[in-house]
Amino acid sequence: MKGHLSTREESSISSFSQRLERHWRRLSYTGSIVGVAIIITWLGVWLIRQDDGVGLLLTSVATLLTLVTFRHMGELSEAQKTSLRTALARADRRNRELERLRHLAGTLLAGTELDGLVKEVAQSAAELLEAESGAVTLVVEEGRFLKLKAATGPLEAATGTLIPMDGSLLGWAVSQDAPLVSDDMSADPRNYHEPSMPVSLKTSAIIPLRSAGFVLGTVSVYNRRDGQPFSEHDLQLLQILGDQVVVGLDRASILHESRRNEAALRAKNVELQRATQLKSEFLTNMSHELRTPLNAIIGFSDLLLEGGAGAVSAQQREFMESVLRNGKHLLSLINSVLDLSKVEAGRMSLSLATTDVREAIVGAVADTASLRSAKQQECDIQLDSASLSITADGVRIRQILFNLLSNASKFTPDGGKITLAAVRTRAPLRKPAERAGERARLVPQDVVWISVTDEGVGIKREDMPKLFQEFSQVDSSASRRAQGTGLGLALCKKFVEMHGGTIGADSVYGKGAAFWFLLPAEGPVRRTVAA
Repeated sequence: MKGHLSTREESSISSFSQRLERHWRRLSYTGSIVGVAIIITWLGVWLIRQDDGVGLLLTSVATLLTLVTFRHMGELSEAQKTSLRTALARADRRNRELERLRHLAGTLLAGTELDGLVKEVAQSAAELLEAESGAVTLVVEEGRFLKLKAATGPLEAATGTLIPMDGSLLGWAVSQDAPLVSDDMSADPRNYHEPSMPVSLKTSAIIPLRSAGFVLGTVSVYNRRDGQPFSEHDLQLLQILGDQVVVGLDRASILHESRRNEAALRAKNVELQRATQLKSEFLTNMSHELRTPLNAIIGFSDLLLEGGAGAVSAQQREFMESVLRNGKHLLSLINSVLDLSKVEAGRMSLSLATTDVREAIVGAVADTASLRSAKQQECDIQLDSASLSITADGVRIRQILFNLLSNASKFTPDGGKITLAAVRTRAPLRKPAERAGERARLVPQDVVWISVTDEGVGIKREDMPKLFQEFSQVDSSASRRAQGTGLGLALCKKFVEMHGGTIGADSVYGKGAAFWFLLPAEGPVRRTVAA
């Protein structure tokens, strides 16, 4: 082994060590540095075995390099751990923020009432910004005050407090339509000092709530739990929450108004149902009371005309026939009113049986013959050769035909012609849904189609919607030629629909009108409710 190193060698070795350290700082991979140290160590060992003093120096350098490497590795490990802990803390905080915002969005979409919504918003604001208290205020008293609508934490006891718009931080945020952060509220000249405030407020972050271009309130938080002032990130987060809140407030306001209208509508419906019930009871009672004396008038008129009380003069006969005719007309109107009230009250039922429409038509034509003979009108009957038997209430079918034939005679001029036709065919009719919640659908069925055509003045297009409505007539003026209450067609529609059929009208103004209806051959189909 050689002696001490020369000054030049020591200088070279020192310079080499410094360069190695500088190079080590530039290396990005620690494994490379360790590899270099191993190589230098083996080289130093080899030189020592060759009895070269440089070998001892190289092993010393390798040892120093290894120690420096391990020291930096420890520092790097600690730095990485610190960075990882910071990243995990930020990620955890971000996840909590997103989860809270998601929960709030779910609350907004759930249609919560306004009071529950603002309470949830105040709680979310406090949790998001890690504050002791959160609050929501709304502009009241024509913009002169802000009302603390909801609050959490120590500030909850102040719920309902009115805060003046002038001279308060909340009022400043509303009037300026701008967010703000106050690190020392006691020294802030914009702050309003409420003497009855139950808690000391030190720091705050406030954002205005804006909807449709108007500021309607604020969301604010007070006193961070860690004692630090609120940051710009906190203000941005509060603004994100505020943007969600506006949507929820608008939705809650609309929902509240809708529910209030719904409650008012329910109350009105109850009143209308009660009024309808009273009307039906009144019509039923009055119809019964009126029919009793009318039957006596009609009966005694018949008796007088038949000579039961002795001979009558020609003038007396004319008077009695007028009394009898108007009595029967009045009785017919009363019966129509009674039938309509029964249908509306749901007390009208059909006596379904096999009914020959051909016989019903012949009977109705015979019943209305006197109306046509007085005006010298002709009735042309056109019946299909196929069977016209259906399942129906024969009395109501005959009543429908009577009303349509009476109307046709009423509007057809003297000497005119009325055509009544009936055909068996197939046509789509509305079938009730088989299960609750399903929609009715059109299904082709075997039907009997019946029409009554007149040669009257016809119906204008704009007057067609007035047909089939209770107490509604195309010509409602006092000078109209055809008299009536407008109940005949309304009853026809209700009776046809009770049978599961449909009714309609076609007309060319100035040429006449045709009223038609379809009746299902199998009778009305009732909806079956699935088990």
